[in-house]
Amino acid sequence: MSSEQVFTNTITRLEEKHDIEMIPENERRQKPSSLFFLWFGSNLTIGDFALGILAAYLGMPVMWTLLSMTLGTVFGGILLAVMSGMGSRSGYPQMVLGRRSFGNSGGSVMAFLQWMNTTGWLVFNTIISASALGLMIYASGSISAGSFSVGLYIIPILIISFLVFVLAYIGHGFVHLFEKIMSLVIGVLFVYISVVSLQNVSLITSYTTPSLSPDAFVGLFASIFALSFSYIMSWGPYASDYSRYLPSGTKSSKVFGYTFLGAVLSTIWAEIAGMLVFVLTGVSNYLNPAAPLQSVLGKYAFLGLITLVLGGLSANALNLYSNSLSFRTTGIRVSRRVLLVFTTAIAVILSYFGYLAFAEDYEYFLYLLDYWITPWIGIMIADFFIVHRGEFRLTKTAFNWNGIISYVVALALSLAFINQSFNGLALYYEGFVATAYLGGAYAPDISYFVSFAAAIILYVVLSRYGVKERSGA
Repeated sequence: MSSEQVFTNTITRLEEKHDIEMIPENERRQKPSSLFFLWFGSNLTIGDFALGILAAYLGMPVMWTLLSMTLGTVFGGILLAVMSGMGSRSGYPQMVLGRRSFGNSGGSVMAFLQWMNTTGWLVFNTIISASALGLMIYASGSISAGSFSVGLYIIPILIISFLVFVLAYIGHGFVHLFEKIMSLVIGVLFVYISVVSLQNVSLITSYTTPSLSPDAFVGLFASIFALSFSYIMSWGPYASDYSRYLPSGTKSSKVFGYTFLGAVLSTIWAEIAGMLVFVLTGVSNYLNPAAPLQSVLGKYAFLGLITLVLGGLSANALNLYSNSLSFRTTGIRVSRRVLLVFTTAIAVILSYFGYLAFAEDYEYFLYLLDYWITPWIGIMIADFFIVHRGEFRLTKTAFNWNGIISYVVALALSLAFINQSFNGLALYYEGFVATAYLGGAYAPDISYFVSFAAAIILYVVLSRYGVKERSGA
């Protein structure tokens, strides 16, 4: 058999054969350890690397920035790992599971929000990876706004988008295989980036930031925590998409452990690398998001840029694949292949026109994720693990009012605790509790913790005393 035939047969074997229906038990042969490689490869990437740069840019001392990023990542990783356990028990994608918590029609609305979430991540990762590829293609130190305006970036954007499309088109099995390979390849490259950065340890240890008042310190610490928490927690609505091929009898501890370790270790590592790059370069001097890394690595910049390109492919393989599953869950009858083409086209357009406003838009996006996803995860955890104790059956109801009321009330309560006044964004909102009782302008934003806890409590109480859910096969 020729090498071409072997490759073709392998792709055919890995090509997705299921849509959003439950995976039959006899086809659930995935190993729990595969979750480590999947989440390690998909998080040792450009999104959290850019997050490390953004966190350092806010002006906290290095060690406190590191502590805040680590704590946010750990707490967000716990939520991701818990959500991952739902897929192995049920065999369904994550947003299908949400139909029971919100009803079929209510779950369709949440699935559409998740489609928008994955599209957003697709755009941001495409911008950074295309930035790196653009530097490789055009071989310039930094690409100016004028160069961008004449269309330089459309070529790397199209290349990145096409490669991601191929990965998502083949589907679940190929995504797992690709992430396993990338966890090794990108891991080696990040080792090199880390070693080169630490050669400048004297610059890192001597790095100073402006002095902060106690209130400003607490507010910035909470802000960096929120950004790190938001990044890794935002994978929660994807989690079951990649654990549903595990046998239903898989130990929950293994699903949790492999997911948590893979995601958290790689995310913290990439964030630290981004933070070190900022300390060594001062990222505000660059228009191109990939240029700071190029500056640090000097004559070996090609290795760093290829790392960002591969990292973009690695993260976006999950983004685009889950994007199609989320849209299919809305109930709109469009084939997965058509959806992949449609979403890829949208991502290409938004990536091209969103390049110049990347940094500020990225920060807005991360905060927004906290606000809508956290109470949704709270309701999902309450429904699956507390109310129904790990069992799942599809619902016949159009709206599960217990879930909808819990979500709306939890969101409404959280509005009073939001504080975006000191993050340097053009648009911000201050809740009256944050302003009046939690420190005013520098109050820590704890709104997502409030909405998460409120959603769990409300859903459990309403499920016991509220509208009774009708469920069926």
